[in-house]
Amino acid sequence: MKQNDGRIIWKNQSDLKLILTINEFIEKHGIKSSRQYQKKLAENPNSAPSMWFINKKYGSWENLLISIGKENTDYGKWSRMSEQELLEIVESFIKCEKISSQRMYEKKSVEKDIPSLSTVKKRLGDIRPLFKVKNEKPSFTDFELLLELKNEIIRLDLQDDLSMTKFRKLVQSPKLPSVDTIMKRTNKNWEELMTEIGFDYRRIKIYKQRNNLSKTKKTK
Repeated sequence: MKQNDGRIIWKNQSDLKLILTINEFIEKHGIKSSRQYQKKLAENPNSAPSMWFINKKYGSWENLLISIGKENTDYGKWSRMSEQELLEIVESFIKCEKISSQRMYEKKSVEKDIPSLSTVKKRLGDIRPLFKVKNEKPSFTDFELLLELKNEIIRLDLQDDLSMTKFRKLVQSPKLPSVDTIMKRTNKNWEELMTEIGFDYRRIKIYKQRNNLSKTKKTK
């Protein structure tokens, strides 16, 4: 169905028709990301639903791709990598392109085999430290760094959880570099860091696993 001005009313289309239209548009233009989708849609108005419509109906670009069975997507491709592998790719790209901000990263990564800014944020959390100029001499001693890490965990009320993923997403201390930088500098993994600053990471991990197992059994 179309309005008088020729625009298609996508909300009146059946789910099957929408999926077929979007899938055809993606395949026709070789689209790999939401940014490419928006760019091609601007060049071909009314050929497919807008990103606003997609986000409203499917929740996100990733959810849409799952609905149409697209596995080789930007997020899907990079989500199969470990966080360390992804970090190395991003850091190398930032260094080679001399990128100093998230906005510059977003512009330079368009149509390149590099994870998008939104994908990097979803996987690594706060990525602002990646764009900071690295000084030759660290501003913190290792002791001060670990003390700040412990204080930040307590401030975020994560001492009974110690999830590295949650910490990445919630950390706000301007004094702390990224988690990966801390691990590289101290040559310790996350569990070793938690033990070093006085937390019983293994006990908390076992408790969380048992708690999750108990919840799973109750839902069956």
